[in-house]
Amino acid sequence: MSPYLPRFNLETRESPARFADLDVYESIGWDYETMNLSAAGHPLEPLRAAMRAKRLPDAGEVRSMPDGRRTHYAGLVICRQRPGTASGVVFLTLEDETGFVNVVIWSKVYEQFRVLVKTASFLGVTGKLQVQDGVTHLIADSFWRPKIDTRPVEVGSRDFH
Repeated sequence: MSPYLPRFNLETRESPARFADLDVYESIGWDYETMNLSAAGHPLEPLRAAMRAKRLPDAGEVRSMPDGRRTHYAGLVICRQRPGTASGVVFLTLEDETGFVNVVIWSKVYEQFRVLVKTASFLGVTGKLQVQDGVTHLIADSFWRPKIDTRPVEVGSRDFH
């Protein structure tokens, strides 16, 4: 200690602050808010039971469904594409803890649901599956906001328009 600095009595009677531990949902959410990824899990994983109660399949289940099946699906939007060479067709990639679902939106459907498709991070889609050569696409005919009590963290998507 320097002889030139005054000495202060820094004793305190307060105990150090204690904070409750974050649950897995909060940990994942904070990770995604700061880094857009998490080693603790996927933002939809803690919501899977609630999504199952709403009869929403995961991406793995969608990929195993047969060609022509109508289904509902909800996931996080990770990519939006509207190539100039696609005659107004929009492509989305939705994701959950089991993988990806590719969504094709014809221009008529896109115009009807444009605001929701362009702005929602957590998105529900209803449509018909097209399965060819091991590749599955969900051809959308409507979009909706999933009605789950706990909302997943907002994630950023990569958008190419």
